[in-house]
Amino acid sequence: MAGASGATGHVMIERGEGAAVKYEVVAEAYRDLERVSGRLALIERLAQLLAATPDGLLATVCYLCQGLIAPEFAGVDLGLAEKLAVRALATAAGTGAEDAAASVREAGDLGQAGEQLLAAAAADRPASLPVAVVVDTLHQIAAAAGQGSQGRKLGLLAGLLGQATPLEARYLLRLVTGNLRLGIGTPTILDSLAQVHAGGRADRPVLERAYNICCDLGKVAAALAAGGLAAVEELRVQPGNPVRAMLAQRLSEPAEILAKLGGRCAAEYKYDGVRVQAHKTADGQIELYTRRLERVSSQFPDVVEALAAGLGPAEAILEGEVVAYDAAAGELHPFGEVMFRRRKHGISEAMADVPVGLFCFELLYADGADLTRLPYPRRRAALAAAVTVSPQLRLTTATEAGTPAALETAFEQAVTDGCEGLVCKSVGPAAVYQAGARGWLWIKLKRDYRTELSDTADLVVVGAFAGRGRRRGVYGALLLAAYDPAADVFRTVTKCGTGFSDAELAALPARLAPLARAVRPARVDARQQPDVWFEPGLVLEILSAELTLSPTYTAAWGQLKDDAGLAMRFPRFTGRYRDDKAPEDATTTGELAGLYRTAQRKPAGS
Repeated sequence: MAGASGATGHVMIERGEGAAVKYEVVAEAYRDLERVSGRLALIERLAQLLAATPDGLLATVCYLCQGLIAPEFAGVDLGLAEKLAVRALATAAGTGAEDAAASVREAGDLGQAGEQLLAAAAADRPASLPVAVVVDTLHQIAAAAGQGSQGRKLGLLAGLLGQATPLEARYLLRLVTGNLRLGIGTPTILDSLAQVHAGGRADRPVLERAYNICCDLGKVAAALAAGGLAAVEELRVQPGNPVRAMLAQRLSEPAEILAKLGGRCAAEYKYDGVRVQAHKTADGQIELYTRRLERVSSQFPDVVEALAAGLGPAEAILEGEVVAYDAAAGELHPFGEVMFRRRKHGISEAMADVPVGLFCFELLYADGADLTRLPYPRRRAALAAAVTVSPQLRLTTATEAGTPAALETAFEQAVTDGCEGLVCKSVGPAAVYQAGARGWLWIKLKRDYRTELSDTADLVVVGAFAGRGRRRGVYGALLLAAYDPAADVFRTVTKCGTGFSDAELAALPARLAPLARAVRPARVDARQQPDVWFEPGLVLEILSAELTLSPTYTAAWGQLKDDAGLAMRFPRFTGRYRDDKAPEDATTTGELAGLYRTAQRKPAGS
């Protein structure tokens, strides 16, 4: 195993079995990560933490670096609102709840207020909290339910804070309220793991493939520590562990799409709904996950029922689009209607008001067989064999096209039938399912891309500018960015203040408040200086007249012209919040560069 070195707070801990790592070691790493901004520096400091972590705790520390105590898909909810955390802080600091709340308001951050209050009450307290005790207690907090649960949660958190140093309290409070944002993404953690436990960052693709098929960073880390890269390569697709969704590129011309896909493709309808991954485990249970790894079976019990009746294999992983669908009339309804079903209460009434259907397009696993390495035609055949079609459970409409005219006809029919367009899929022998990747095996052809000066993009809010005049007191415009997966950063592409209703503008400050930062987040590349910075988290759909070169925005910087990036002209919010997308699922800088190149090749007036 390679060690890690560096100048920033290097820590050394005995790596023997049973060595107790104090939570302060993790908190010090958090503090250092907040202070550095370059990706190499982030990787180096994180590698120091992982090198200092015993193998038995490696999975736990990796979760903590994600701001979690378990894999994200596990849905572990601590159930701790900030008000309850403030009360726990007041108990630990020996002050009144009102005084603690006032300190939070003055500091503008619960973690910082907690550090200040404990610095006054327990400045000399030695670090004694082991990582294992912290995480075990947090699991107890999450498990507390029923009558008296809020009191138990408060007591457990107050007990932790009563033993914590001021620095530990800063990050404990941020962790329990879901506000631990360190400026690192999963790719950065994987780089650090490869640096410490493998042959260096060149081995990251092996770790990334494993993470993409199980969505469990702790599982990957534990396998790496126990058996090296060979053990990681043995990890397989497994029901109960979500697979990261394969994504599509986008092009606007059928001839160009066919050229990319070897002259022939499967043209599948692109439905306007919520993409889900259904997992059927050996005990017969069915769970639905979104692309953000949220469990949504309770929101779509009718989909679960349809799968229970119509999905043949005893164990399976299936992907599909949940669409607002009137089966009796055979009519598809807009995205906004299916989002009405994303609720915790009133499910029966919502089911009656907005019936849905699941349109299945991928089978990734069936009864012990990992299908992700099979070419698309074989996966599609397996899907057709696995699903018994019913009014609520259907296969996506798909046809093969080998000419631009045939693809154009399929596109027009998809739009006529109420779809967004097509997903054109390679039918070649190498057309495997690329978990977590956005490659050229799938290419989107959407309605928006066919309009001469109209392209939509899903962009991430990274900043805001204060409103003036009629918008005084709210945000006048948002700074938006596209994702650069190669660098794991978000690069700015436009400033947008158009398309928002007065009600949406009024609600934005509260919606974005948990993401607000005083300084530019480490994963944001920007030349502007907004009035407020935001950690990447909220994704919006934006309509633009065209893409232009710009010396101000950083998306695709230097790729199309030296000292220039890409900017959007006349951007407009479509009214669609992409809550179904993680920031890393946003439009990429590479996609924007591709759209720009395509537009430049078109003859004027075409």
